[in-house]
Amino acid sequence: MKYALYYYDACPFCQRVLQSLPGINAEVEKRNVMQSREFRAQQQQATGRTTVPCLLIENDQGEQQWMFESADIIRYLQSL
Repeated sequence: MKYALYYYDACPFCQRVLQSLPGINAEVEKRNVMQSREFRAQQQQATGRTTVPCLLIENDQGEQQWMFESADIIRYLQSL
């Protein structure tokens, strides 16, 4: 499984998720949508939304699942 967090620094909900990452048992790539138009475009094309935080979960077959809501993201990552 691969994980990528779409976020930006000034978002308080993103900060909640970012602060939880050190206790997670998985590597989560951080993708700042304010520093990279490419990341923002990827998220918008896949989900139709630009809302952050957003977690991309990709399995070994390349199937993607997108998760919004900071509390849901934190709960999911802590369950790994």
